[in-house]
Amino acid sequence: MESRFWLYAYVSLGGAVLFASGYYLGLSGENDTKIEAQKFVSYQNIKESPKDLQRPGVKVVSQPSASSMGFDSTVDESNNPVEERQRGGIREILDQFVNETNPVYKYATLAEAMKQLNPDNLEETLEVFESIPFGFENMQEYRMLLYAWSQFDPYGAIDYCKSRASGMGAGFAVSGVLEGWASRSPQDALAWVEKPENLGMAKLYNFGLIKGWASTDLEGASEYVMNMEGGEEVEKLAGTLAEFYNKRGFGEASRWAEEIENPKLKEAAFTKLSRSLARDQPEQMASWLGEHSDKKYATKAFENLGLRWSETDPESAIDFFSELPEGKNQELGVKNIIGNWAKKDPLAAGTWLNEQPAGPRLDSALASYASTVSRDDAGSAMEWAVSISEEKLQQKTIRSVGQEWYRQDKESVEAWLPQSGLSEDLQKSIRNPPKKNWWQSLRDL
Repeated sequence: MESRFWLYAYVSLGGAVLFASGYYLGLSGENDTKIEAQKFVSYQNIKESPKDLQRPGVKVVSQPSASSMGFDSTVDESNNPVEERQRGGIREILDQFVNETNPVYKYATLAEAMKQLNPDNLEETLEVFESIPFGFENMQEYRMLLYAWSQFDPYGAIDYCKSRASGMGAGFAVSGVLEGWASRSPQDALAWVEKPENLGMAKLYNFGLIKGWASTDLEGASEYVMNMEGGEEVEKLAGTLAEFYNKRGFGEASRWAEEIENPKLKEAAFTKLSRSLARDQPEQMASWLGEHSDKKYATKAFENLGLRWSETDPESAIDFFSELPEGKNQELGVKNIIGNWAKKDPLAAGTWLNEQPAGPRLDSALASYASTVSRDDAGSAMEWAVSISEEKLQQKTIRSVGQEWYRQDKESVEAWLPQSGLSEDLQKSIRNPPKKNWWQSLRDL
């Protein structure tokens, strides 16, 4: 049996990882352990409107409004022969869903069907889903089914998942059931997760449990997570909570993050908030993080801020980080800013570096600048690489820049190497640059 299923990401059970921005995993074959992450759109956000998103000439039940979907849709119904639209049965709606090719209408139609799902029409609904592969490519369809099903029969939905997949594939699917179940009855869902026979998958199930719980009782979900014992997976759950708190406003989210006592969970909350806001609201994020400039739990948040802010306004970003106290938070932020700035304006970024006092605190930024500039002019980049003071970082940067230079201008490198003072091993490595993969080649465009 072949099955691929989903992964909730945020829950990148490892940053991205097992748990990074979707909920489900794809598995190919019973022994396949390759994980794919994807975040899905909840059908709950779709609201009924009988006119919007209806295609001309097609008899469709009431559809979600275009405004609730987040975009405008104006449909010309002048040629529609169906003047009076009536609500169809769920099988009729699902038949339209299966045959629809436009994704906007397709998922709007499925949402209407799932709003009608109940014990009486479940069997005919599952007959339709038997023709839809239980895999990654149909993750949205199954998430909507399992969420709707969990509202009246979570046990049946769980059994169904286990009948369509096994192992981790079934586990990720069950996590989707738990999201819907916990949004309605978190204590019942929690009791099921804590049963002895379910403890083996509990770390995975918790991602569905907490997301559903937080959607209706954020304080209760937060209290539960803050008292959990565990490692990286619990940190990812704290990141999930940060996302929900941020929906209430950054002020409340930042206060909640500051009050967390566990250093690892505090770091996860700060990191998640910085990822959410650093690009679009960098000044607000900078103002908040400035109060935590010497704190270890804020290091990743500062790193994110430097990376994202510099994508749009590197000058403002570098001004902010230049004023921070010296330390890891400043170092990583400046490194990321220089890397992005060098892509947009290498002259300006290089000028800024030249104006700074020499010292180890700039080593990471020098390495980032040299690596970035080497893609267009590795010969000039080498001058920056050799100016790095920390030996291991210097050697690493010289190797990568030298290999890039060798690809661009072999003769010049051969003339430079004998007088470079580099070790024989390093010279040999520069003369044998690895072939770039397709991603590296694409990045250099």
